[in-house]
Amino acid sequence: MQRLQGKNTAAIGGFTLIELMVALAVMAVILTLAVPSFTSMIARNRLAAASNELVAGLQIARTESVRRNARVLLCPSTDDATCTGDDWSHVIVFHDANSDSDATAGEEIIRSIQITNGLTVNPSANVATNQRIGFGADGFARVGDAGAREGAISVCSTKVAEAENTRDVRLGVSRINVERRDGTADCTALAN
Repeated sequence: MQRLQGKNTAAIGGFTLIELMVALAVMAVILTLAVPSFTSMIARNRLAAASNELVAGLQIARTESVRRNARVLLCPSTDDATCTGDDWSHVIVFHDANSDSDATAGEEIIRSIQITNGLTVNPSANVATNQRIGFGADGFARVGDAGAREGAISVCSTKVAEAENTRDVRLGVSRINVERRDGTADCTALAN
């Protein structure tokens, strides 16, 4: 090796091909172990986010009913404007100004909620009876038919282990909470 006079030079280093291949092999093993758990974590987070979105819709409906001193309802909707169908994966929250239990022209749509990503949404029997969840000016719930005060909406993911694949958004009088339930492979709804 020749040395230049007057200049201080250091040897230039780098990785050998063997070192680079070993590093890539180690990274491949780590990724192989991490990706399945990462996918499961994403599915669990989507499930939690969907149930939290339903809770937020119910809380907004309750708050708005008290604030407006009027009825506010949630119902399934296919067009973000009227209560249509029975698919609770797409719901609207609206001010029921004329008390007909349907979103009609001139009534304000407060919020629209859409749950996607392969999640299944099932209403309990009380909710499915009338396809409505409402709150009166007193903030108390009217679920399904006018006399029912409790109900639930189940959110389920088939991409999560059955031991934790279902979240039940429960409503009782004016209390709203989420419970994790050991689900089933076919994502059944909660009784009530």
